[in-house]
Amino acid sequence: MIVKGIDVSRWQGVIDFSRVKADGYKFVIISAGYGKFISQKDPYFERNYKNAKAAGLDVGAYWYSYAADESDALQEAKCFLEAVKGKSFEYPLCLDIEDSSQLKL
Repeated sequence: MIVKGIDVSRWQGVIDFSRVKADGYKFVIISAGYGKFISQKDPYFERNYKNAKAAGLDVGAYWYSYAADESDALQEAKCFLEAVKGKSFEYPLCLDIEDSSQLKL
């Protein structure tokens, strides 16, 4: 069985999640932010979360990591948890680790 979903962040701007649902998508993975400071929370996260839920989509979230060491990674994880505090998710919460320099973490 194939289940279609999308990944969204501030870079997509304002999204019509009702249209996303009507187009056959079942879930959305939303950027909550990046880095080790809560000020790096995605400015569209709250809007995207609220509107995706209102449209009846299942939701997950991710935090983009640029951690250089274990201490940075721990701080990023704490910021991520702060950003999503009080919300419910049907899909996973993920640290987005893309840089090969982070493999040692």
